[in-house]
Order: sequence, then C-alpha cells, then structure tokens
Amino acid sequence: MRLSHKLFGLLTLTSLQMCSQTPVSETTADVLRRGAIVAHNIQEAMDLHIEHGDSINTRKQLPEDKRDPPPPLIQKNGDWDFDWTAGQQARYLMEEIRQGIHVIRTAQQARGMDAIALAGAQEYWPKLRDISCRENPGIRYYDLDGFEQYCPTK
Repeated sequence: MRLSHKLFGLLTLTSLQMCSQTPVSETTADVLRRGAIVAHNIQEAMDLHIEHGDSINTRKQLPEDKRDPPPPLIQKNGDWDFDWTAGQQARYLMEEIRQGIHVIRTAQQARGMDAIALAGAQEYWPKLRDISCRENPGIRYYDLDGFEQYCPTK
C-alpha cells in the first residue's frame, strides 16, 4: 500500500508537530473550539452513565455561576451564532465543564468516556479561564472544586 504524497506530507507534518521540542501555540479560536468539544465529551460521558442506569447526581454544584447565553444572531442564509465575545464564550464553557466534572465524579462506576472527558477538562479549563480573565481582569469565577477565585488584575 502506497501513501499519496499529500497524505504522507500531512502525516509527516503532524509527526513533526507532535515530536517538536516547542509546543504549538493555540489561538483563542482553537481553545474555544476545543473547549466546546470537551464540554460535548462531558455531556456524552454523562449520557452514557444515564443510558447504563448508573446512579449519578445531576444537581448543579453550588455556588452556580448562572449566565444566560446571549441572543443568537441569525444570518440571511439561515445560519446562526451567539453574539458574544471570546471571554463570554470561555466563561460559559468554564461553567459547563465545571458542572459536568461535578456530575461525572458522582458516578459510582467509571465508564470509558469519563477518562477522555476529564483529561480534556483538566487541560482546557485553565486555558478557558485565561481567556476569560484576559477580557475581564478582577472578575470572580469558581474553580473546578467550586471555590471562589478572582482573575488577576492588570
């Protein structure tokens, strides 16, 4: 089996990025996209627990950082997106991930998706916090254990 030149080049580039000494920096858009994937994976893990009849506590961890999503912007072609800044989106994802971790930790039996969801959360929640804090210095947030914290001021 022979690889096409394009596929071989892509595999080589990916391997070089993974093996390089310096990490590839992520853009804000990358972090937000991956944070949304992490939130989705957490939801999938919770759904698997419910599907298998596991006992989990779906009540929100208190204190809850209640924030309503902004109104959607609807384009002429029917596509839509929320009208929010990167910091607002990061803050929303931080809370979604924090609450999801809380639910997954209440499960009496771990499922395969739990490890994936929790690893992603541990990696991306701090990155989302950094985006939120850059936009909102000094604002209060709740860490992954539910403790009140404040973003550093400039």
